[in-house]
Amino acid sequence: MKGNYLKDVRTAKGITQESVANHVGVTTAFISRVEHGTKDMSFSLATEIADYLDVSLDELAGRQKTEINPKTES
Repeated sequence: MKGNYLKDVRTAKGITQESVANHVGVTTAFISRVEHGTKDMSFSLATEIADYLDVSLDELAGRQKTEINPKTES
């Protein structure tokens, strides 16, 4: 899964790396490495992130483009 799509979706929703990292139990450094393409994430982690960002795995992988609505952080 290409990390640049993670960054695109995350920033379009106004969500920080720190928020994603805290929600799924990894470090912000890990999220940064995924976004820069130097680290891969597991399918289960990708699923958790997609759920948190309220997008499909296809959207997170850049295979499907849909309108991205900002997420309200809770």
